[in-house]
Amino acid sequence: MKRIILFILVFLLIGCVYASDFSKVTVNRVDFEIPSEYSSGDTMRGKYVYKDIRTFAILCEDDYLVNGYGGYYDIVDDSQDLSIDGRPARLLTMFNTYIDKNVSYLYFPVNRSVYCICYQGNDVNESISHIVESATGSSMSSDTFYGLLDEAYKAHEDRQYLDRVNTDYSDYVSKTNQHKDTSSDRLVKWYLLSH
Repeated sequence: MKRIILFILVFLLIGCVYASDFSKVTVNRVDFEIPSEYSSGDTMRGKYVYKDIRTFAILCEDDYLVNGYGGYYDIVDDSQDLSIDGRPARLLTMFNTYIDKNVSYLYFPVNRSVYCICYQGNDVNESISHIVESATGSSMSSDTFYGLLDEAYKAHEDRQYLDRVNTDYSDYVSKTNQHKDTSSDRLVKWYLLSH
């Protein structure tokens, strides 16, 4: 009997220590358990940020998937498709020269949304896995999730292409107009000098 009581006390003590290692934050009505070291961040519309995005953040990407995911995927050093507790996820990792460290962006579905955890490092450790596992589940299939990310990247590339074409066309129109203005100036000068 004493051993059972001792075992229960040890189990409760370990549970209390484990519970104190995490804090709760809410992003767009979704609760996440984050490591306590990141608990003094700011909650804003659709995101939770500790210091800055390069240090630690949880972002709801619903309105920013094309720019956020597409932009990061364009410059990423490494990309991995993962499964965390049966949930599909994609990890993007790149070296950030400003802070001289790797920064990772872990995308995963929650309900019908896509969230991203930004953090320093290049792998998914127990703490990062716990954040994903603590969030509400999703009925989004792996095919749907990865298809959504791939479409976001394609949309980003299409925007980049259109921006380049628009810039090239604007430059062409500017040079064409400049040429016409110069020709008109010469014609006016010739007329004034010759008559």
